[in-house]
Amino acid sequence: MSDFLSKFNKDKYEDLLNEQEDKKVVDEQEKNIENQEEIEPQQKQEEQASAVEMEETEPDPDDIPLQSESLSLSHNRQRDREEDVEIDPDYRRKKRRKMLLIISGSILACMLIFFIYYTLVHVKVEDFVGQAVSDARAWAEENDVEVKLKQEYNMEYDANQVISQSVSAGDKIRKGKTLELTSSLGPDPEAIIPLPDFSVMSQEEARNWIDENKAENLQLVTEYSDDVEEGTFIKLTIRDTGIEESEYQRRDSAAVYYSKGVEVFEKNITIPNFVGLPKEEVEKWAESNEIEMTYEESDSDSVEAGHIISQSEPAEEKIAKRDKMKVVLSVGEAAVVPNFGELTSEEAMTAYPNLDVRVKEQFHADVSYGRMISQSVEAGTKLTDKDDKSVTVTYSLGKPYLGDFRGQIEGELPRLFFDEYQSKGANIKYIVKYVYAPEVKGTVVGMSKFNEFVSMTYTVEIQVSNNISAPPNPGDFIEDEPELPVEDEPLEEEEDIEIQEK
Repeated sequence: MSDFLSKFNKDKYEDLLNEQEDKKVVDEQEKNIENQEEIEPQQKQEEQASAVEMEETEPDPDDIPLQSESLSLSHNRQRDREEDVEIDPDYRRKKRRKMLLIISGSILACMLIFFIYYTLVHVKVEDFVGQAVSDARAWAEENDVEVKLKQEYNMEYDANQVISQSVSAGDKIRKGKTLELTSSLGPDPEAIIPLPDFSVMSQEEARNWIDENKAENLQLVTEYSDDVEEGTFIKLTIRDTGIEESEYQRRDSAAVYYSKGVEVFEKNITIPNFVGLPKEEVEKWAESNEIEMTYEESDSDSVEAGHIISQSEPAEEKIAKRDKMKVVLSVGEAAVVPNFGELTSEEAMTAYPNLDVRVKEQFHADVSYGRMISQSVEAGTKLTDKDDKSVTVTYSLGKPYLGDFRGQIEGELPRLFFDEYQSKGANIKYIVKYVYAPEVKGTVVGMSKFNEFVSMTYTVEIQVSNNISAPPNPGDFIEDEPELPVEDEPLEEEEDIEIQEK
């Protein structure tokens, strides 16, 4: 209790008095307002509003200074208020204006709130017609709008371009709603578009026809031609050869060719010095510059095989793309074939080791023995490592000499005549005549001619024994048989005489 009394000082007491006085003034004003309402209802409303204003303008106790005014001044203020109270004739008009302003402000605030809300949940649709579907999808994803896509063939719009939209451009759509789009699949690929006669059309007319008919698989190709004038039709090709031009569909692959005329290139390529360079470097240069290079081969004693000996165009000269040029390529040192007629057969086989010399001998009616008849490679011919260096030289054995074949076995005659005569160019043949002779059957016992020269073509008669009763040659069966006594020899002579007489 002591604490409460200590806090209740003079200042607090004056503040309490001021509050009570203000309350009395308000109460008196309210009474005046009630009296006024009995006279005129509208005035009552104004007085109530005035009382409200006075309450609103009433000072806050917290704002009252700690040092309040004196009690006498408070009584004077209350007395002045009671005496000066009067009604403003423009109060009603001002109050009405204020109310209108409040109502208008409220309406505007509601409209603003609605506008902000509408703006937040709605978005303005752009014009997507003619644009790519991907652009429309990107916009829809950014603005939280669903997209429903419908596709159809269309000649006016390219593939994946928007043809129409369910919400017109400029209108708004609520977020989360669906925007329906119709996109193009491009021209119908299965539509039949008969091909015109391009041979009577210019290149520009053909291009316009392709664009108008959306024939995307029909390519217009231009190529250089030395025979067809520039801009003139060359040919029409359809990949599927079974398709007629009148049945051509937009999906079929085809190409129409027109000429670009003769291609002319500027001479702006510098020719290097190829002499001594390997062929690989020349080939690389020719390929990179599109030069038609021709290679000729020649032997050389100074330039290594596979390197360039000379070139048709001098170094540092200018040449154009696709021009022709020629270089001479070394195949190494060459071996010169000699005239083997100046050599004997023995010399021909050993004098030229860089050549593969093969010596043959054969009979010849006109060329004497030891002379050369022919050589397979002409004298003076140069042979390199890329050539066949085999050379066959034929020397003469002269006229054939028919030897003595008596005592030979008939079975050896074919080999003897082939080896001795026929393989050497002499057409020497024989005929066999069988005769009775003391020799063993099959032994040559006689010839119509032997040990003499014969012509290149000759047939000799050979007599062969057919004595089947003659004893065999003892040497064929008994080795180291002792010699017969001398006294037995007359008996053998007598036997021979008897056989001859028979």
